[in-house]
Amino acid sequence: MVFIFLLNIFNVNQAKIDWAMEMIRPHYAETITNQYRSNPPRTDFQPGGLIAYRTDYTITITRDDIVIGDEPAETLNIAGYFYHHGNIIVINDGVLDIKNADFNLEGNIAVANHGEVLIDSSAVNFIQHYIYEHLIQVTDSASFAIHNSQSDFNGYQINIAVQGAGEFVMDNVLNHDWITAGVSQNARVFLNRVDYTGEWLFLDDCYGQFKHVDYFLSWFFFPNSSAVNFTFPDGDTVIGFKIDSTLINVDGIGYRVTIDSSTNCMWAAIPLRGSDVTFNNSELRLTGLMFEGTDTFNISGLVNGLSYPDYTVPISDRHYHLINSSVQTWNLYADDTTHLNLSSSIFGECIGFTNSYSVIQNAFCDGSGGHIEANNNTVVLVISSSIFADVITRVRGIGLLANCAMPWGNIWATNASVLILVNTQFPEPPIPADTAIVFVAAIMAPSNANTEDTAGIIGSAWIDTGPYNPLDFNFYRLFYRLTGSSTWIPLGDEKYIEVRDDTLDYWNTVGLEDGIYEVRLILKDTAGDSIEALKQIRLRSTGVTEEMGCDIEYHNIEIKQLGPRLFYVKYYDSRPDIYIYNILGRRIKTIKIPEAYWAAPASGVFFVRDKKANVTKKIIAY
Repeated sequence: MVFIFLLNIFNVNQAKIDWAMEMIRPHYAETITNQYRSNPPRTDFQPGGLIAYRTDYTITITRDDIVIGDEPAETLNIAGYFYHHGNIIVINDGVLDIKNADFNLEGNIAVANHGEVLIDSSAVNFIQHYIYEHLIQVTDSASFAIHNSQSDFNGYQINIAVQGAGEFVMDNVLNHDWITAGVSQNARVFLNRVDYTGEWLFLDDCYGQFKHVDYFLSWFFFPNSSAVNFTFPDGDTVIGFKIDSTLINVDGIGYRVTIDSSTNCMWAAIPLRGSDVTFNNSELRLTGLMFEGTDTFNISGLVNGLSYPDYTVPISDRHYHLINSSVQTWNLYADDTTHLNLSSSIFGECIGFTNSYSVIQNAFCDGSGGHIEANNNTVVLVISSSIFADVITRVRGIGLLANCAMPWGNIWATNASVLILVNTQFPEPPIPADTAIVFVAAIMAPSNANTEDTAGIIGSAWIDTGPYNPLDFNFYRLFYRLTGSSTWIPLGDEKYIEVRDDTLDYWNTVGLEDGIYEVRLILKDTAGDSIEALKQIRLRSTGVTEEMGCDIEYHNIEIKQLGPRLFYVKYYDSRPDIYIYNILGRRIKTIKIPEAYWAAPASGVFFVRDKKANVTKKIIAY
């Protein structure tokens, strides 16, 4: 096997970003999709989906890696505590022997040629910082065996890829975290007495044998020209299951999988282009729909958790028929140069591979099938949708979330990828790694403002990068125009300081007519790459009638501005209740004493209102 040295590059594909910007422009004023479920069903595991089916894995070699087998008959024995930051590569006839060890690895394990990895009576810990950061790869005629041990992947899912004529054995093992494993070509896997087995994907001519395993999700690929009419076992306890082409009504699959005396078993199917697949009286934990080639696929109306008396999935290049069967989760995958358009659906996962384009609109990803991912030169664009799942970009992929609500989930940008968040709510800041770059552009408020006034534009404009990316934030600038006009007018000067959920600029609306205006935010990095955010704001001539940039007294209220954010408030009424609101209309302070000092929590525009609501007064803190 040849290991390829990869050099991550820093360039951002501006042409793909421009395409994504064009796609979101018609949608920036749309209402964000409501959550379909207030508490979507979650199990004690989250499938990772199709990520492990890929057979084109490459592992980047670094000077810190351990290579075993570059000398004939080389063996590395490990016992006791062991920690390594980097990969372990076993090649030729090399052997990695781990016994009675506390083994900790912050990297990948790759076993090739006739290499062997033997693990016995040990605790095996892979230190990961995000989902699928690390990989165990077994290929050629190599083998990997773990006995009487337990594994931990730092709380995140890990990938296992068994390829070629490789062999993988797991016997009497407790896994603390979820495994997503792909078994392809002529590989063989043998699992016995395994707790928290994970999900295993079977394709090509592989062989899998599973005995006394628990929490096991099996994925079966049905390739071109396969013809299958099948019923999965009822219930989650499985005794004596087999699937291969020797069965009646199963034709065209090369793999053979047996499952015996196992519990909490679940089923998943991937009918590929050209297949003819029918399931009868079956409960499918997942169905994966994979789209390949140069075609465009428009999919809508998929809903997780439905039962189908008699349903044929409306995809012209395959026949997928469900009779008295249910699908708990629908997952979607775009490969090659496919264009996938998904709308009006509740789904579990969507991943783009290899130069594909995926556009998700007005949909809900409930995370029951995995996550959303842009991988390997793909673009995954999510518009006006809700996300209860993790989001990740990898290997020069571009992920863009526009006008989305994301109340739950992690966001990672890894390798040399690009992640763009436009007018999107997210729970925690995205985490960039490696040479990735993250753009965040948002105009969140106001939705309404007044003519003859000064309106504070609230939002975000910032850029974060991974530790090995030399690019950085350069500047942002705001523009506006009346709807229907073709001319953008600068709202202010270029700004060279990042803003995170604060005032971007102040819009002087003096002399402007009533109407709906478009406000545009342009954000640029130091290489000149740019993204934009757009929002409509209605200007009207009613509302706040007074301005205050300095001291003023009115209606028995005295307000003095003592500093950029410090104000003195005195009320001469017998019932001294003064309310202070932020620009979003949220009350942030009530003053109940005749006089008080108030410090604005940040720069921006605030409104003062007395208890009688006779007048609303604006304060500008800067």
